[in-house]
Amino acid sequence: MIKSILIYTAAFAALFFAVYFLQTTVVEQSEALVRFNLWDTNLFFAAASALICIHLQLFSTIKSLKPQLGYIYLPTLFIKGGLFFLGFQDAVFSLENFTFSERLCLLSSLVIFLVLEVIFVVKILKENAPKILS
Repeated sequence: MIKSILIYTAAFAALFFAVYFLQTTVVEQSEALVRFNLWDTNLFFAAASALICIHLQLFSTIKSLKPQLGYIYLPTLFIKGGLFFLGFQDAVFSLENFTFSERLCLLSSLVIFLVLEVIFVVKILKENAPKILS
Protein backbone atom coordinates (compact mmCIF):
# COMPACT_ATOMS: atom_id res chain seq x y z
CA MET A 1 0.00 0.00 0.00
CA ILE A 2 2.82 2.43 0.81
CA LYS A 3 4.34 1.65 -2.58
CA SER A 4 1.04 2.53 -4.27
CA ILE A 5 0.76 5.81 -2.38
CA LEU A 6 4.33 6.73 -3.35
CA ILE A 7 3.57 5.88 -6.99
CA TYR A 8 0.46 8.08 -6.94
CA THR A 9 2.35 10.94 -5.36
CA ALA A 10 5.28 10.68 -7.76
CA ALA A 11 3.02 10.35 -10.82
CA PHE A 12 0.92 13.38 -9.95
CA ALA A 13 4.00 15.43 -9.00
CA ALA A 14 5.74 14.58 -12.29
CA LEU A 15 2.59 15.31 -14.27
CA PHE A 16 2.13 18.58 -12.39
CA PHE A 17 5.58 19.83 -13.31
CA ALA A 18 5.24 18.65 -16.91
CA VAL A 19 1.85 20.32 -17.39
CA TYR A 20 2.86 23.52 -15.61
CA PHE A 21 6.08 24.03 -17.55
CA LEU A 22 4.42 23.09 -20.85
CA GLN A 23 1.58 25.55 -20.24
CA THR A 24 3.99 28.28 -19.12
CA THR A 25 6.15 27.78 -22.19
CA VAL A 26 3.21 27.84 -24.58
CA VAL A 27 1.68 30.92 -22.93
CA GLU A 28 5.00 32.80 -23.00
CA GLN A 29 5.77 31.87 -26.62
CA SER A 30 2.31 32.80 -27.84
CA GLU A 31 2.37 35.97 -25.71
CA ALA A 32 -1.11 35.12 -24.49
CA LEU A 33 -2.59 36.68 -21.40
CA VAL A 34 -3.56 34.42 -18.52
CA ARG A 35 -5.02 36.45 -15.66
CA PHE A 36 -4.83 33.75 -13.00
CA ASN A 37 -1.94 31.84 -11.48
CA LEU A 38 -1.21 28.66 -13.46
CA TRP A 39 0.88 27.26 -10.61
CA ASP A 40 -2.00 27.46 -8.14
CA THR A 41 -4.67 26.01 -10.43
CA ASN A 42 -2.46 23.15 -11.59
CA LEU A 43 -1.35 22.46 -8.03
CA PHE A 44 -4.98 22.29 -6.94
CA PHE A 45 -5.93 19.80 -9.68
CA ALA A 46 -2.85 17.65 -9.02
CA ALA A 47 -3.21 17.65 -5.24
CA ALA A 48 -6.97 17.02 -5.31
CA SER A 49 -6.61 14.10 -7.73
CA ALA A 50 -3.71 12.63 -5.76
CA LEU A 51 -5.65 12.91 -2.48
CA ILE A 52 -8.65 11.19 -4.04
CA CYS A 53 -6.49 8.28 -5.21
CA ILE A 54 -4.65 8.02 -1.89
CA HIS A 55 -7.87 8.06 0.12
CA LEU A 56 -9.47 5.47 -2.13
CA GLN A 57 -6.39 3.27 -1.71
CA LEU A 58 -6.63 3.69 2.08
CA PHE A 59 -10.37 2.94 2.03
CA SER A 60 -9.66 -0.23 0.05
CA THR A 61 -7.85 -1.64 3.10
CA ILE A 62 -11.08 -1.53 5.12
CA LYS A 63 -12.96 -4.75 4.41
CA SER A 64 -16.44 -3.28 4.96
CA LEU A 65 -15.76 -0.45 2.48
CA LYS A 66 -14.44 -2.59 -0.40
CA PRO A 67 -17.86 -3.11 -2.01
CA GLN A 68 -18.59 0.62 -1.68
CA LEU A 69 -15.42 2.01 -3.29
CA GLY A 70 -17.13 2.94 -6.55
CA TYR A 71 -19.89 4.76 -4.69
CA ILE A 72 -17.31 6.52 -2.54
CA TYR A 73 -15.52 7.76 -5.67
CA LEU A 74 -18.63 9.06 -7.47
CA PRO A 75 -19.17 12.32 -5.55
CA THR A 76 -15.51 13.31 -5.58
CA LEU A 77 -15.79 15.13 -8.92
CA PHE A 78 -18.52 17.36 -7.50
CA ILE A 79 -16.62 17.91 -4.28
CA LYS A 80 -13.48 18.80 -6.24
CA GLY A 81 -15.49 21.21 -8.40
CA GLY A 82 -17.02 22.86 -5.34
CA LEU A 83 -13.65 23.21 -3.62
CA PHE A 84 -12.17 24.67 -6.81
CA PHE A 85 -14.98 27.20 -6.93
CA LEU A 86 -14.49 28.17 -3.29
CA GLY A 87 -10.71 28.30 -3.52
CA PHE A 88 -10.49 30.23 -6.77
CA GLN A 89 -13.64 32.33 -6.56
CA ASP A 90 -11.72 35.61 -6.59
CA ALA A 91 -8.91 34.61 -8.94
CA VAL A 92 -10.82 32.70 -11.64
CA PHE A 93 -14.55 33.14 -11.23
CA SER A 94 -14.42 36.91 -10.85
CA LEU A 95 -13.26 37.24 -14.47
CA GLU A 96 -16.01 38.42 -16.82
CA ASN A 97 -14.80 36.76 -20.01
CA PHE A 98 -12.19 34.08 -20.42
CA THR A 99 -9.71 34.28 -23.26
CA PHE A 100 -9.13 31.18 -25.36
CA SER A 101 -5.76 30.58 -23.69
CA GLU A 102 -7.33 30.82 -20.21
CA ARG A 103 -10.05 28.34 -21.12
CA LEU A 104 -7.50 26.01 -22.67
CA CYS A 105 -5.22 26.15 -19.62
CA LEU A 106 -8.03 25.38 -17.17
CA LEU A 107 -9.65 22.68 -19.26
CA SER A 108 -6.41 20.96 -20.19
CA SER A 109 -5.29 20.86 -16.55
CA LEU A 110 -8.63 19.48 -15.42
CA VAL A 111 -8.75 16.80 -18.12
CA ILE A 112 -5.11 15.70 -17.85
CA PHE A 113 -5.20 15.23 -14.09
CA LEU A 114 -8.65 13.64 -14.28
CA VAL A 115 -7.40 11.06 -16.80
CA LEU A 116 -4.54 10.01 -14.52
CA GLU A 117 -6.92 9.95 -11.56
CA VAL A 118 -9.35 7.69 -13.40
CA ILE A 119 -6.54 5.34 -14.45
CA PHE A 120 -5.50 4.90 -10.83
CA VAL A 121 -9.10 4.63 -9.58
CA VAL A 122 -9.90 1.91 -12.13
CA LYS A 123 -6.79 0.04 -10.99
CA ILE A 124 -7.87 0.28 -7.36
CA LEU A 125 -11.41 -0.81 -8.17
CA LYS A 126 -10.21 -3.78 -10.25
CA GLU A 127 -7.93 -4.95 -7.43
CA ASN A 128 -10.81 -4.83 -4.97
CA ALA A 129 -13.63 -6.11 -7.15
CA PRO A 130 -15.31 -9.28 -5.88
CA LYS A 131 -14.35 -12.40 -7.76
CA ILE A 132 -17.69 -13.48 -9.25
CA LEU A 133 -16.59 -16.39 -11.45
CA SER A 134 -14.01 -17.87 -9.12
